[in-house]
Amino acid sequence: MSKPTATAAIDIRQTSKIYGNDRVSGVVALDDVSLVIEDNEFFTLLGPSGCGKTTLLRLIAGFEQPTHGEIVLFGEHLEGLPPYKRPVNTVFQHYALFPHMTVAENISFGLEMLDKPASEISSVVKEVLGLVQMDHLADRKTDQLSGGQQQRVALARALAPKPKVLLLDEPLSALDFKLRK
Repeated sequence: MSKPTATAAIDIRQTSKIYGNDRVSGVVALDDVSLVIEDNEFFTLLGPSGCGKTTLLRLIAGFEQPTHGEIVLFGEHLEGLPPYKRPVNTVFQHYALFPHMTVAENISFGLEMLDKPASEISSVVKEVLGLVQMDHLADRKTDQLSGGQQQRVALARALAPKPKVLLLDEPLSALDFKLRK
């Protein structure tokens, strides 16, 4: 295990997640995991299906609570901190886009919930649309997009508020090779 440093973005300390009552009758999704991810580090979790990768991401994001252990983001202990108060955004395999909204409205939604000024929202939406090469689709409804395009909207929406930590759970699986690069 790496030792945490002053720049550690994520510090996971002896964290376990058990679904059910206990280790005997429950399902152990994570068992005593410890790791440190430094600030500005690109970190990848690899493993077979069902090994706990998504569970770990859900714990960091706050969608699940650890059974044991602790998770620290930039020196702040996260116990009891709800997902919307964490400096984290997540792109899961299922994009969770709003089909009744346009691409631009989907991207701006989180910024609006953060009470950002309209001029900033407009500027950020334009910036991230360019980043994911979807400027020309800003006014299209998301249910009129291909799977790869929807995935790029989900990524743009996650990047828009400029989170300190961006968690990606197979976010590039629907993209072609050129776009993944």
